[in-house]
Amino acid sequence: MIVTVGPRKAAVLEDEPTAAYPWDRLVTETAAATTVEHGVTARATVEILREAGGMLPRALVGGHFVPDEGDPVIEIAVSDANLQDGTSVVSRLWRPLVPGLPVEFANAVVDGLRRRPIPRGLLRIDRAGYDPVESSPLAFELAAELLATVIAALAGNRDIESAVRTAIRGWP
Repeated sequence: MIVTVGPRKAAVLEDEPTAAYPWDRLVTETAAATTVEHGVTARATVEILREAGGMLPRALVGGHFVPDEGDPVIEIAVSDANLQDGTSVVSRLWRPLVPGLPVEFANAVVDGLRRRPIPRGLLRIDRAGYDPVESSPLAFELAAELLATVIAALAGNRDIESAVRTAIRGWP
């Protein structure tokens, strides 16, 4: 599904296999829980594109959620190596992306995921794509926040498109 609100666009997919990447380490964090006690196992990927004064900040983030009784845990697979080896991630919104989640964007993903509550369980970020010119920490933070919104909507059996529209209307 692609949602457009003015100059803001988001694509929500179950998965984008071309966004899988080799990772060097996992960053593990805790997050706030939603009121949903039992989520469902789910995989989701989001891609965002914002038209902002001649710039086109963009990011793609995806992961796999497995419900559990404990506190929400986030694992982020960080790719320290330069992955610009000719492989690319299919984009639903513009030109192809480079697979991977460099450390300079990983911290922004943590911040974005922490801004929205997620169901109790483990969310592992293992899909990502970036544009070497247009991507930014803010784009990854917004994409991660949107991913948390999608995971919570899936777990709560809520309308995903409405949740996405509401989230992107609130972007700076």
